[in-house]
Amino acid sequence: MGFRPDAEPISYQAPNGGAPLGFAVELCRAVLRDLEQSKLIAPGTPIKYVPLSNAERFKAITERTVDMECADTTNNRERRDKIGVAFTIPHYFAGVRLLVPKQSNIARIEDLRGKTVLITKGTTTNKLLEERDRSLQLNTKVLECSAPSECFKDLAAGKAQVYMMDDIQLFALRAQSPSPADWEVVGKLLSVEPLAIMLPKGDPVWKQHFDRVLKQMIHDRSFHAAYSRWFESPIPPRQQNYNMPMNYLLKDSLKYPSDQIGD
Repeated sequence: MGFRPDAEPISYQAPNGGAPLGFAVELCRAVLRDLEQSKLIAPGTPIKYVPLSNAERFKAITERTVDMECADTTNNRERRDKIGVAFTIPHYFAGVRLLVPKQSNIARIEDLRGKTVLITKGTTTNKLLEERDRSLQLNTKVLECSAPSECFKDLAAGKAQVYMMDDIQLFALRAQSPSPADWEVVGKLLSVEPLAIMLPKGDPVWKQHFDRVLKQMIHDRSFHAAYSRWFESPIPPRQQNYNMPMNYLLKDSLKYPSDQIGD
């Protein structure tokens, strides 16, 4: 099982090198339990956990160093066709949103007109903001910072009115702040990235097992319960609560689960 050591709450390393934790890891373990119960693998089959970086993950799957990557990789056509990997149905839809002080009166992208906006240097958010600035004539002022933590410090210091970044990172910053109730993540998703479990492409039977179990979990709502445990409840090791309600894209996708997305 491949996992990301630093993608809390989806996939991360437990303290002291223990077995990995996270929403995607729990989903993968549910598939493996089902395989054991169906006697398709031997009961108690040991799992080797392999931490993977962004750079390592695709090679690990295509060379079958790992049999599954239980993390936060985006499912899109280029990766399915050109890299040669497969994906399950998505377990989360990430996208750029806005982090603002609670009393900011900013609720959507249109409210940024004339505002100073923080973005992390080297991310695709800059291009996204430029496009929206042009089309909506927002006349924003942009401040760049080196990392999300630095952006949040500048936001808290009043150097800007809003920080624009991937929503999962914004929820993490809010959860880790001294006063989470002072901050809000607002606005619709300004980009869409369906995150899914990544699998080897040339093994349709293996993929069918994952899709079947995940669809069953959606049907009996154990998927929803798992989501609530990781995104809306205190999680180890720091007992932080990300307070991330299921967004509308994920809710809608669960009505008609499909892996053919992100195109």
